[in-house]
Amino acid sequence: MSDDTRRTQAWLIRAGRNGEREQRALDDNLAILGWAEIGDLSRFTTGPELKAGLREAYPEASSSALGNWAGQLWKFATAIQHGDLVVMPRKNRHVAIGRVSGPYEYRPDEPGDFRQVRKVEWIRTDIPWDDIRPDLRASLGSLLTVCGLTRHNAAARISRLAADGTDPGFEGDEQVTSSAELLDDAIRRDSASPRQLTIRSLLEYWGFERRTNVAVSTIKADLASNGLTTRPAFTEGAISDVVALVSLSPEPGIDTPTESVADDDVEDVIEPEPMSRRLGELPARLVSVPSSADLTLTKTMMVRHQFSQLAVIDADSTYHGAVTWESIGQAHIASDNPSLADATVTALVAEHDALLLDQIDAIYDRGFIFVRNSDRVRVTGILTASDLTRQFGTLARPFVLIEEAENRLRRAAEEHFDVQDLKDAVQPHRRSRIHCAADLTFGDYPHLLKETGRWQKLGWRLDCGQVVDLVEQVRVIRNDLMHFATDPLSEEKYGAVDGLLSLLRTAEPNP
Repeated sequence: MSDDTRRTQAWLIRAGRNGEREQRALDDNLAILGWAEIGDLSRFTTGPELKAGLREAYPEASSSALGNWAGQLWKFATAIQHGDLVVMPRKNRHVAIGRVSGPYEYRPDEPGDFRQVRKVEWIRTDIPWDDIRPDLRASLGSLLTVCGLTRHNAAARISRLAADGTDPGFEGDEQVTSSAELLDDAIRRDSASPRQLTIRSLLEYWGFERRTNVAVSTIKADLASNGLTTRPAFTEGAISDVVALVSLSPEPGIDTPTESVADDDVEDVIEPEPMSRRLGELPARLVSVPSSADLTLTKTMMVRHQFSQLAVIDADSTYHGAVTWESIGQAHIASDNPSLADATVTALVAEHDALLLDQIDAIYDRGFIFVRNSDRVRVTGILTASDLTRQFGTLARPFVLIEEAENRLRRAAEEHFDVQDLKDAVQPHRRSRIHCAADLTFGDYPHLLKETGRWQKLGWRLDCGQVVDLVEQVRVIRNDLMHFATDPLSEEKYGAVDGLLSLLRTAEPNP
């Protein structure tokens, strides 16, 4: 997506819990983050790489905190673009609004909490907090250090605030919605007395009655964007159970009650991955040769590494093009002693945030494309047709395997259990809706299988405990996939899926 067609976005970037970075940010026209221990963010090319780096830099942090931090840092270094709007709440109950004017920078010579920066042209620094309408104030009340502002036409309204200091509001929904009121109340609460409510009431604030995939993903996203979670997890237990809305640590050094709580005692509310895949998530690191290299050296590198192409990039990041076996052959036909320059041809270079689906035809037609870094200057990645095929296979395989496991479980339930068995395996409030095995969710199967009488009806010569344990593991894996997690499955998770399928195929050998 080019800078000309991309819509301007708005971002909340705080200057520290107590505004300790505020004055420096205003004086030097910067947005500044902490996270000193992680180092230069530009060395991470994917979100999972960044999270792994955070885990190494902050080994004592919880998984929930690491996911929360990774999302914020990825936005700061990659998602925020030149020309986007930035809002910085100030200590004097005013806000400053500016426009991003430069790429991400890491300044190692600065003090620890002043190294991660973006250049910002501050437009207004004196907008009173009370001049902002309540619904937009609720968004600006997020506990996160970096947060996208998307609700109620936020970018256009912030642009207007920067221009003349007035908030035009949002036509048709000027009041704070019930969910925003709840989040705002939770943010303002003292940590010793968090907002508590039943899971049923929590759902009702968003207009939901059941914990459907849409309901869960919507609530998780809103909690994540406000730096909140629930304790215990609202996706577990009975709908009448009580949960508390508690805060996550927005950045290192800011402690919250959840820092000492086990990961499995709070909801994992990491913001969902974008559903539209972009090139920056996929390409391999680029191997290149300088334009001064000898063609024989280049051909040797290509044979040695089994490359079909190489980028031609100088040490100062000047990009010249690509050399391929086809271009080498043409150069040898045209000259008895061709140089690397004779074999260098133009190649398609796409921006890191271009939509993957828009580039598929070009990748398969040309065999590869180069990918420009988030700084929109350096060419740092390559995506080949074989990479694309392998990646799609990696994404599709777990869906196919889990679908087969679910179909085999459903068929076994239909063949061996009556309707009453199925009803007895679910919670009482759902029993009136269970008429056949197709009405069961994957999460119902552990309960269906673990009861001794029902297990005996199956007649499987397998250990019940192991089967139920594998079904439960695969249920968790399936839920992760349904929430569009883009990380490939680990060997351990593949082992659980493959192990369950192996047992089911043995117990019920019909294809």
